[in-house]
Amino acid sequence: MDTNQKSIIIFGAGYFGKELIKALYKNWHLIVIDIKEEKLKSLKSNFPEIEVILGDASSILTWKKINLENIHHIISTIKDADVSIEACRILNEVFELDTPITVFLYDEEKEEKLKNCKNINLIKPANLIVNTVLSLLEKNVKYATNIGLGNKEIVEVNILSRSHIVDRPLRYLNPSRWKVGAIYRNDALVLPSGKERIKVGDKVVLIGEPKVLDNLVNILLKGTPQFPLQFGNHIVVPYSKKFKELLKELAMFIDKIKIEKIFIFPYKSFSISNKDEEFLKELFKDKFEIKNNVNSLKSLFKYQNNIAFVSIPYKSLSFFEKLSVKGIFENANKSFLILNNKYPYEKVVAILNSEDPAYTLEVAVEISRMLEVEIQTVYTTLPKELRGEKENEELEMVNSIVSDFESIYKTSMNFKLFEGNPVKETLNFLKNIENPLLVMSYKRQKISFFNPHTQYLIMKKSNKSSFLIPIEDINE
Repeated sequence: MDTNQKSIIIFGAGYFGKELIKALYKNWHLIVIDIKEEKLKSLKSNFPEIEVILGDASSILTWKKINLENIHHIISTIKDADVSIEACRILNEVFELDTPITVFLYDEEKEEKLKNCKNINLIKPANLIVNTVLSLLEKNVKYATNIGLGNKEIVEVNILSRSHIVDRPLRYLNPSRWKVGAIYRNDALVLPSGKERIKVGDKVVLIGEPKVLDNLVNILLKGTPQFPLQFGNHIVVPYSKKFKELLKELAMFIDKIKIEKIFIFPYKSFSISNKDEEFLKELFKDKFEIKNNVNSLKSLFKYQNNIAFVSIPYKSLSFFEKLSVKGIFENANKSFLILNNKYPYEKVVAILNSEDPAYTLEVAVEISRMLEVEIQTVYTTLPKELRGEKENEELEMVNSIVSDFESIYKTSMNFKLFEGNPVKETLNFLKNIENPLLVMSYKRQKISFFNPHTQYLIMKKSNKSSFLIPIEDINE
């Protein structure tokens, strides 16, 4: 044997160990460790070039029999997680080895202990099997099993005609928790760029948080409303005596959507009594959890526990508290729901004056379907004689988006086009609707007299309940 040849250590000569040996035998020098002599003899007869060591992988004496200088990788396939943990400790602490270690993990309760080891990679055979079966059952979905973490954070989806992201430039899909990693079209790889469009029949590789991807797959393949799971599954709510009436509107809203937990933050010095807890239980059943007091509304956005949106009881705020909402528009990193005691909602109004009208409409359609109310779409452009090339392109894009969504969902988007100032025209239109829920997305910016903010002004002057979605810069 070449003394400079890199070796791979496999401890555990069971089923997975044997399969690894078959796959690696031709290209690597293998050192196999097991406590059963008959297994090693059988392997040696079939694979004479391998090196076998009889011993316990959790024993220092076993490891002292091995020349560790040329070890490329160490793989543990044994079922006893405690043995793997001890072997990793020996390699890290006693021999101070920097070699990568891959452990087949069968007992997920031991995962945290193994994660404390250096250079560790964990493979969960049960997850591999489940994801493979799911890929077979869901013919339009394939989950990655042998790359990444193997936790369904990478998924390939066959795009169907009813998918709402079809034919949308990728620059208008600007999610924070999932991304388009690759597009396969006509047996060729298409690298995703801002101008690229996803087509019917494409295979699209999505990368992101597993729970978010699960929800996205449901939307793409089944058209199932999932709001607000594309953002998260918890919401944040400030609470005090003056907010109680507005919480009834919130309870009505979340009764129709997919929420797991409502985090209640007592506002300023307010102390929640037993009577308050009874009131909250009546509204939210057992879904609420009381947290520590907060001194400002903006501090609610610092909470990082998979938050879908923050509830802002706008109508009950003082004059100065309402002024602070401008700062929330400027800096919010999460969506927020403005409550104005305008419910039950007659319809959902998607205001498409935004850098991302497709995303706005996508969320608005989800909400309208879950609330089982009509959707209304609104867009304001300059008068025809004042429009330039940019304004005409934007109008054409909005018309295309609305048309596509009508085709996808087989229903009218009730599109209204106005000419003039978007704030003035939208407010005039809203006067005729008593209880709409406005849905708006916007790019964060500093707000001033010289730098007006369309969505902020519509929310402020309309006194309507609104769902606001801050978006990052859209990169070309």
